Amino acid sequence: MKNAYTIMLCALVLISGSGCATQSKSLSLGGALGAGVGAIAGGLADPGKDGQYRTRNVLIGTALGGAAGMGSGALIHGGIEDQKKHAFQQGQAVGVQSAPQPGSMPNLKDPQVEARWVEPKVAGNRYIEGHYEYVIISPARWDGR
Repeated sequence: MKNAYTIMLCALVLISGSGCATQSKSLSLGGALGAGVGAIAGGLADPGKDGQYRTRNVLIGTALGGAAGMGSGALIHGGIEDQKKHAFQQGQAVGVQSAPQPGSMPNLKDPQVEARWVEPKVAGNRYIEGHYEYVIISPARWDGR
């Protein structure tokens, strides 16, 4: 019975020590899954004569499985957080190197456009008013300096 109190005390310390919301989710999920598996394993363990130890086995399996699950959840969460931090730092390092420096980008030359006046005319049974047509002579391009 003393061992069960020790295990419950350790579980409470682990739960209260979680500072981040996602870490508490990892601990709770790990603890719940571990407790479920532990309860099943305890139920399958030798119940003794006339099943007298079945309840004890289920409670011990639940406590041990929950503690093991919480520990696993904490370890997995720590590993994931380390991977996220490492990926973020790599992204920052790459982003700083690939950012263009002010003035390093070449200038863009404007396109050359020509405006041509088209005289009014009659085409068949239609009258077309005089108007401008704009023709691109040379498209926009990078300055080759």
